[in-house]
Amino acid sequence: MLKQGHQKSVLLGMSGGVDSSVAALLLKKQGYTVKGVALKLWAYNAENPCCSTEDLHDARTIAQQLGIDFEVIDMQEAFRQSVVGYYLQELSEGRTPNPCIVCNDLLKFGLLMDYALKNTYDYVATGHYARIRADENGFHLLKALDHSKDQSYFLFMLDQARLSRILFPLGDLGKNTVRDIARDAELITCEKEDSQELCFLPSGGFKEFSSTYTNIELREGKIIDRAGTTIGTHKGLQFYTIGQRKGIGVYTNEPVYVIKKNVADNSIMVDTGDGLMSDTCTVRDVHWIAGKEPDFPCYANVRIRYRHTEKRAFVNKKDTMIMIKFDSPQRAITPGQAAVFYQDEEILGGGWIEEAKR
Repeated sequence: MLKQGHQKSVLLGMSGGVDSSVAALLLKKQGYTVKGVALKLWAYNAENPCCSTEDLHDARTIAQQLGIDFEVIDMQEAFRQSVVGYYLQELSEGRTPNPCIVCNDLLKFGLLMDYALKNTYDYVATGHYARIRADENGFHLLKALDHSKDQSYFLFMLDQARLSRILFPLGDLGKNTVRDIARDAELITCEKEDSQELCFLPSGGFKEFSSTYTNIELREGKIIDRAGTTIGTHKGLQFYTIGQRKGIGVYTNEPVYVIKKNVADNSIMVDTGDGLMSDTCTVRDVHWIAGKEPDFPCYANVRIRYRHTEKRAFVNKKDTMIMIKFDSPQRAITPGQAAVFYQDEEILGGGWIEEAKR
């Protein structure tokens, strides 16, 4: 239970960007006692922008400007084991991982939440674009009002206990409004660009990352067409993802795309765009935010990757797997990515795509 009769306290994750800066400003204006925390997740160097000295400096400067406490917490070992370890394991099994979801679950709303509760903070807050609504049925995770910035897809692992302790100050705002608030307050991050890529990958991409930080063996293998004919050689399964067209290294009469990665024989199958289409997939390890499953079978809107518009699908359960059949074929359903279930604006839950039937 939250303590009564006192000014509520918030532990705010600060990345050094404009979103968390404005979140800090808004929370303070709303009367919360705010402490900013920057998570050091990766050893920074000139080729890898994660946890840069500039970001930490900006976060600290914003905290000083707003008159709130600030601390840097070293989570490098946890990040390396839980997030980077997951990323490499998924790649080794031929899937396309989404480490941001795992980082949110295990670190930002996992270890950081544990730290907040241990130190008697009432809430944890971040600059994510999402909303939380509470009613007699519990806590509901909703899309941000600005659908172009909505990040609810990355938060499907949240549960009732954590949602009761989380604040998303930016959920009702658009990005332009956030920028305007930062400019009006003369925050130093007001014009800072958003980060786009995986935070721990260096500028040289996966090849440089694998050679610098891992002992992964990148093995060449066959590129085959739908008939099983070898038409080229790939550089290593880890370099490719379902739906990829550029950089495959084969030359055909019409454009081809990666449609399948086979770990067993270290091969990649390519086909024309039609070969990417599928209306059926299976999903494993599904988490339901309400704490209970819906009544199966049912219909839901399903998003199969972050920049995908959710589509209506028939959803059923077989043993431990969730079976999805879309009303219309979808492009490049990718094992390892998350399938997230929506009902209008609400996120019901999600899980990991195991297989798409093409």
